[in-house]
Amino acid sequence: MEPLTTPRLLLDPWRERYAADLVRMSSDEKVMRHIGQGVWSPAYAAQRHAAALEHWSQHGFGWRAILDRADRTFLGLAALSWLRDPIPGIGIPAVEIGWWTEPHAWGRGVATEAAEACVSDAFHRVQAELIVARCTPDNAASQRIIGKLAMTRHPHDAHSLYGDLVQVYTLSSPSTGE
Repeated sequence: MEPLTTPRLLLDPWRERYAADLVRMSSDEKVMRHIGQGVWSPAYAAQRHAAALEHWSQHGFGWRAILDRADRTFLGLAALSWLRDPIPGIGIPAVEIGWWTEPHAWGRGVATEAAEACVSDAFHRVQAELIVARCTPDNAASQRIIGKLAMTRHPHDAHSLYGDLVQVYTLSSPSTGE
């Protein structure tokens, strides 16, 4: 479980020590306004934390803590996971990407830098053929990141893990030639 590095960030594989960061971040209404049904209870955050650790254990990739490379301040998380729910027109296996950042990191390009590193990891190390992102239509910040990643809008919307209708975007591996 090696970290990914960018000029400003260290993307550390999700570890037990990030449990409190997840509980804190997932209880912040500003962070959670575009994620499912709002803030998470500490118990639900603990369940998701355990699932993230299990995904790493089983698959060798998953959530990563976004840390400031200079001082190791926790800035958020960037996630890669196997797409669990079928989306019309998208075959399995596909890797889903997502990101959340702390409000103090907003507007600085942190999520974009982390997402770009995760896309590279997904295509080169994980050998994904397709990356999928889901985004609520009103999440302008994530829509901008999706655009910077050169993802394209999928013709079918889908439901998120939490049941809300979201737009779907895809990015094919350069090695597939699509």
